[in-house]
Amino acid sequence: SDKDLERIYCPHNDALVVTLRIKDYDGKRILIDQGSSCEIMYYETFKQLKLKDKDLAPVVSPLIGFNSMPEWPVGKIILPVRTGSITKQVEFWVLKVPSTYNIILGRTWLHAMRSVRLTYHQVMRFPNEARVIEEAFGDQIMSKQGFVTINGSRAAKGFVQMVEKRESN
Repeated sequence: SDKDLERIYCPHNDALVVTLRIKDYDGKRILIDQGSSCEIMYYETFKQLKLKDKDLAPVVSPLIGFNSMPEWPVGKIILPVRTGSITKQVEFWVLKVPSTYNIILGRTWLHAMRSVRLTYHQVMRFPNEARVIEEAFGDQIMSKQGFVTINGSRAAKGFVQMVEKRESN
């Protein structure tokens, strides 16, 4: 609705990029991608979550991307992902390749959340256990930073933040 657009900078063509709770960290620059058939975590993010290679389970097949080239994951791991009041255990395939995103959440997670994503409105809506609709909002600035990162050096731009440890109350 038009009310959804009050917080949006229009016109835009931004991907839906959010911050969600991964394990004990706020994971930034997470792409919500309906086109992805699996959930991907990039190795730099994996390391920033203080995880070790020994935490990974083996993978027996490569991922095939839109360029039809196989990419062998380092391994896979199951971690909790919290969105609003909902926590889901998510199996991530960990890739050691450069990316503008830290994590990609695809259809498996979207379907488990029973969610609807609206890129134009920069929001994802999902029912909680009480069947009340909750929302996770996109961050257009983070999305635009990802676009700039694609077209320039990550280090030169100086805004690569993978995860932040949340302070305990």
